[in-house]
Amino acid sequence: MLLIWFISGVALRFMLDKVSGYKLCALFVLKRSIFILLPLLVGLWLIVPFQLYAEMHQQGVIDITYWQFYLAFLDTSNSIFVNYQSGVWPHVDVNHLWYLRSLWQFMLIVFIYSLVAKLSIFSSLLNTIQVNLSFSMLTGLLVIAMLLANNCLKGDAIREVSGFIFLFTGYLLAKNTYFWKSLNRYLWLLCTSFTLLYVCIALAYQNELDLPNYVWTAIYNTQRVVGVLTMLTLAQRFLNFKAAYLNTLNSWVFPFYVLHQSVLIILCFVLQPFNLGLMVELFLITVGTWGACAAITLVVIRIDIIRPLLGLKIKNNYSPALKKTGYVLGMLLILPLAYQLVF
Repeated sequence: MLLIWFISGVALRFMLDKVSGYKLCALFVLKRSIFILLPLLVGLWLIVPFQLYAEMHQQGVIDITYWQFYLAFLDTSNSIFVNYQSGVWPHVDVNHLWYLRSLWQFMLIVFIYSLVAKLSIFSSLLNTIQVNLSFSMLTGLLVIAMLLANNCLKGDAIREVSGFIFLFTGYLLAKNTYFWKSLNRYLWLLCTSFTLLYVCIALAYQNELDLPNYVWTAIYNTQRVVGVLTMLTLAQRFLNFKAAYLNTLNSWVFPFYVLHQSVLIILCFVLQPFNLGLMVELFLITVGTWGACAAITLVVIRIDIIRPLLGLKIKNNYSPALKKTGYVLGMLLILPLAYQLVF
């Protein structure tokens, strides 16, 4: 997950560097908010409810059809959900879509930072820090940051702070040539370190290594940081090329992410009564999840008007008036959600 945050930070840097002027800045925030929050809104009200239905059904809280459940779900004050009140709205939770919520919040923070960083007093200071920061020092600082987050925070706060640290690091290092050259230089050291740390963690999980808690925590968090750097190194060495199919696959990531967990849970819920056995269920669930996500995505990408609902860009060119109408409609749809996420 930290790797995804780092990549998100890199992408955000390249997008923000193309934006200048107050009008373009406001338009950037509007477009990115619609792009992120519209799929989240769809997920909250249409995709995630399947997960809550399966959970409540398995716990014996309800014994009703999904349609009856969903009608009750639309009523945020319904007493059937009295023990399921956590969420953006009562019982309307993000579940696996927490990344979109955090991504939007982090984007706003980094956007504000990007405006402040353009001031001469801050830009010169940041340049000085980046020039004098060695690769080993950067790695050490990231490990220390992960250790502090792990030891000083609890629950979801650890995940949120760790994610922001790596998103912000990705943003700062996106165009740092020294960093990317250092990844190539330390390829074998990173790969070896990652492998050794992984073996230590695997042995500890199997109770083959009896490690004090502080040693275990240090190894685990070091491996998280080294793991991100190793994956970046390998990607830069072996995946740094352009291909048409990569663009297609990249565009499918967002819809698959939004859909996959609910599809998986639905399949588990439907197959459970049949007692098909571990291997058969595993095969059906794996193939079914990929197949269903692919089928839904293939339908969505062919209907321009619903592409934004799963985080896909509109393919066709439309008149300025129609585009403006789309942005206004999108803004009106996401405003209540944006308000809830901020306040």
